[in-house]
Amino acid sequence: PYSALIPLGSVIHHICYNELRIPPEETKILVTEDIFTTEKNRNELTTLLFEDYEFEGVSYMPQEFASLLGSGRTSGIIVNVGASYTSVVPIYKLNILRQFTQVIPIGGRDCTATLSALLLSRPDLNLYHREHDLTQDVVTDIKEKYGVVAKSSKDAMEREVKEITYELPDCQTVNVGRERFLCTEILFNPPLAGRTHPGMTEIISTVISNLRTDLDPTESEEITKCVILTGAGTMPMGMCERVKDEIWRAHGDGVKVIAPPERRSIAWMGGSIATSVEGLLAWTMKEEYEEFGPDIIHPRCY
Repeated sequence: PYSALIPLGSVIHHICYNELRIPPEETKILVTEDIFTTEKNRNELTTLLFEDYEFEGVSYMPQEFASLLGSGRTSGIIVNVGASYTSVVPIYKLNILRQFTQVIPIGGRDCTATLSALLLSRPDLNLYHREHDLTQDVVTDIKEKYGVVAKSSKDAMEREVKEITYELPDCQTVNVGRERFLCTEILFNPPLAGRTHPGMTEIISTVISNLRTDLDPTESEEITKCVILTGAGTMPMGMCERVKDEIWRAHGDGVKVIAPPERRSIAWMGGSIATSVEGLLAWTMKEEYEEFGPDIIHPRCY
């Protein structure tokens, strides 16, 4: 609902007036959005941007499309592991092939929740630490610093693991061992978290197979030759190697899997490129919004 956007409005106000110190009415804004954003949600945000902040112009772009631009490519398969979902989006010559896109409702927050549950079940963690120290921020920090992707599901469950020691805010410590591998394993094996959908490499493989079956060989080859990992959820050590191994087993080593070092912020980089290159964005101006309403923006979105 519109009321849910009020906190976002506070962020926009802070960015415009405190950080950038630019008046919105003299500024265009590019919004990166989820690949499955509904027209209703886009209408509500458009209303906020034009009515409350009077931006000069507004444009929208899926995060995955922005990530492809940030990688310097025009074709490829973007694998984005966000906070609440993982998407696999094929793009051909800057055209999103939505009919082949796959999305599963599992992401970084689920990895954090899994790690929290595993740590809270450790017998060496006293009740005080369980109640006061293992906050979401602390668990997220542990995940980001020490989370690792195993070579396989079997490796995650059976390998010898050397525990690391993490210092809690009160200067006490907690040991973290196999939890480092199991918290990321749910991306590849969702049933470990009680989910029934396929894992991320399964949906990547499905997209590649569908592209090769339904498209002209030249087009499918252009798209599938490069799989690009993006989003903060792809940062754990071993992620690229695991995805590469599983995709190569299914489709051969002709598929290149890359994890750009800047993948945490690559969508921002792509958005910056889009606003700098004439013709990549179709802007909706405030005067058009006032005449036709928010629905005018949808045909201009990727």
